Amino acid sequence: MCAPRFVRFLSVTAFATLLSALSMQNAFAQWTFRAAPQPLIRNITVTANSPAAGTNTLIVSTLTDGMYKGTDNGTTTTWQKISNGIPIVQVRTHATVGTTDIYAATEGAGLFKTIDGGANWSAINGSGANALGCLDVRSVSVVVATPTRTLLVSTFCRNNSGVYRSIDDGANWTRLGPAAGMPGSLPADSRANALLRFNSGAINIYFLATSNYGIFKSSDDGASWATANNGISGLNAFNVTFNGTLSTDTTKLLVYVLGSGIYSSTDSGASWTLSNAGLPANFVALGGINRESALVQYIGLDKQGVYKTIDGGVNWAAWGATAGDDDAKYTRGINAVTGVAGLYYLATLEGVVKTTNNGVNLQAAGQMPGGRINAMTHDRDAPSAAYIAIKAPVKINYIYGDYTNNALFTSLETGVTGA
Repeated sequence: MCAPRFVRFLSVTAFATLLSALSMQNAFAQWTFRAAPQPLIRNITVTANSPAAGTNTLIVSTLTDGMYKGTDNGTTTTWQKISNGIPIVQVRTHATVGTTDIYAATEGAGLFKTIDGGANWSAINGSGANALGCLDVRSVSVVVATPTRTLLVSTFCRNNSGVYRSIDDGANWTRLGPAAGMPGSLPADSRANALLRFNSGAINIYFLATSNYGIFKSSDDGASWATANNGISGLNAFNVTFNGTLSTDTTKLLVYVLGSGIYSSTDSGASWTLSNAGLPANFVALGGINRESALVQYIGLDKQGVYKTIDGGVNWAAWGATAGDDDAKYTRGINAVTGVAGLYYLATLEGVVKTTNNGVNLQAAGQMPGGRINAMTHDRDAPSAAYIAIKAPVKINYIYGDYTNNALFTSLETGVTGA
């Protein structure tokens, strides 16, 4: 099990805006770094046995400190920030081609590309009439991996949102479907969470999960779209995954919808039925469903750990010791390492967690800076105390104390049901 999180995050760098370490009598008080959480991890990709046998290279996108590269030699994991050229810290997700080419989707600055493993990044948002119309990019996929590459992105804006395609590696973009407002179009304010694409014969089929319209489906390579919400209660769909053979009419799918749970479809999205067997009531899973194989899927529940299905969503069960771990119980994503049995990396609200035995034992995968304090308040009745909101509310009992001492902090999360 991971070490207590207060020591883990408060013993590294600092959150600069929290406290002055100088005495209150100092009229010219200065700010001193004390401690910081690790970043909110949104997505992980792993290249096994790279750059050497027994070593894994991790590429991580975060919502609080940009992009990182990790090197896990089996014993320790070291991290290097790789955001040079990305102007904002909110990176929603990324896609990799080999070990050097990476595409990063940001929440407000569009899409960026590196060809040197993250040392330098360049925007690939097009320009003029052929520009990417919305720069809040929530998913990116490389459809054709050989130059010149074809890219697909989904976006999350009030205007000009939708699905965009580039057939020249980001130099020019086209919004898929008719103009907004026309029959068969995506609404201009369609706020996409994720895009699923698969090929059935000569047909490219897309499912777009949105936070405000539910699910859209295109059966003609994005030329036209229609809602696919039959049987679903709620419109905030997080992502769609498939769990069986692919065909035009009988593809089996899973989707998570905030407020009502997981739904399954056996007819390529024509209809949906609830598929929550084994899951706790009223769960929240803000990372959506993670697919390992056709029938094996995972979902991280806020404060309740990770649940797993081995039958394509028919039944779910708690996975490993994640519900009792300070970090894994706030999992946003899970990455199974191909070819290495039992090895998984978990994206959490404070850094990366690793397990080598299917979630039974969990450990922090190294330390990185760049976390976020969501809110802070001083205790006016006790000036030496303060309260902060990270993944849970925490009291700092003595603001001038030793921040590496776990006893300095008191968790106040009892009764709080989520992050």
